[in-house]
Amino acid sequence: MVEKQKSTARSRATAGASEAPAALCVAVTEEMLNDLILLGIGEGITLEPMEQNLTLSAMGDVRLRLALTITAGRVELGTEDGNRIRAVAFGAGDVAVSTSDFEGDSAAVGPLGLPSPPAPIPVRAEALLVPVIRLNADHTVSIGLDLSEAELVSLGVDHDAAVPDGVDPTVWMGMTQMIEMMFASMGAGLWEGLVDHVGSVDHQLDSAVGDVLADLGMVEGPATITVASGLLSITGPGSADLVGRAVPVPVAGKRVGLAVSSSGVDIIAGLLLDRVAGDRSLPFDLEVDLGEQRVGSRLRQTRLLPERFPDLRSAVRTDVSVRLSRGRLVLNVDAAWIELPPLLPRFVNDFNRRLGGLASLAPLRFAFPSTIPVPIGDGPDDQLPVVVDDLRVTSDGIGVVLALA
Repeated sequence: MVEKQKSTARSRATAGASEAPAALCVAVTEEMLNDLILLGIGEGITLEPMEQNLTLSAMGDVRLRLALTITAGRVELGTEDGNRIRAVAFGAGDVAVSTSDFEGDSAAVGPLGLPSPPAPIPVRAEALLVPVIRLNADHTVSIGLDLSEAELVSLGVDHDAAVPDGVDPTVWMGMTQMIEMMFASMGAGLWEGLVDHVGSVDHQLDSAVGDVLADLGMVEGPATITVASGLLSITGPGSADLVGRAVPVPVAGKRVGLAVSSSGVDIIAGLLLDRVAGDRSLPFDLEVDLGEQRVGSRLRQTRLLPERFPDLRSAVRTDVSVRLSRGRLVLNVDAAWIELPPLLPRFVNDFNRRLGGLASLAPLRFAFPSTIPVPIGDGPDDQLPVVVDDLRVTSDGIGVVLALA
């Protein structure tokens, strides 16, 4: 069980703020986001075939069938796109066109009378997309794109793609040019049809993830997403009783910045303590006090009497400095002492603390690997090694910079 620390000064500062403080902040660079996109696409994402009725000047009424498999993609982040992500997707499209004869029967033909393509057509689409992340009332988490606010920039044939093996380059060029003209004549209609066909592009994370976000202090509702030059920032708004605030950490290259408030650190410490305990119930309360590259803790027995009674519990206090050194997380115990109940004279605890400072003279140093395996699947080998590149501790919270190992 974790009892949240309460700092009167910081609580007053939080209450007086014009905006709710951030419970957590995530910053993802464009380079890192593109690596994650490649990892997510893998061998390709196949969309359900779509069909659309069109009227073309050279062919009259036709029905277009497009089966698209996304094979690659990237994003471009910039301030000129109005807080939207510029996404470029590459795919292989099976294009088929059918017309109706005089008796009303369908007859399959190639684009503008050409034979059917002997290989999938390379397709390139560019659009401006609005990302959405929301913590729902049932603590599920919605992650996706708001297609209603999406804007098509271009949709056509990828002319940089190589000619398929065994295909006459002259025939292939003429065929792709005809398909390009067909895409151009469709205008925004094909994009609107594709959006309606795909529907919502989102993924629901179960309540286990939402419970963690709520414990970290995030309130229900959408997160604030900001697109800057080469950087995507996500801010989860905090609750009114949040202690501290998440301060964004600067990131560059293929990295992700993650910051949580002081309240969130309390929760994380409690989760780690529960993980160590396993199925056993530990009768302890853990409080965390943060400073500049310092983590203080207070470990006490769980309070049994109501709060209207004086708190007579003793506590074990520690003061630990943290830093990263040569790829390892180093913890130095600067002080450790017994804190007696506040009914005793203050000088007693002051003396204990000074005596506990003698721990800094002893080599009480612990080092841990800064590489953390993050599970990405159900199998034992479905893990992604993540390395901690930077660690910043302040009185408001903790920020880390993560990279793929």
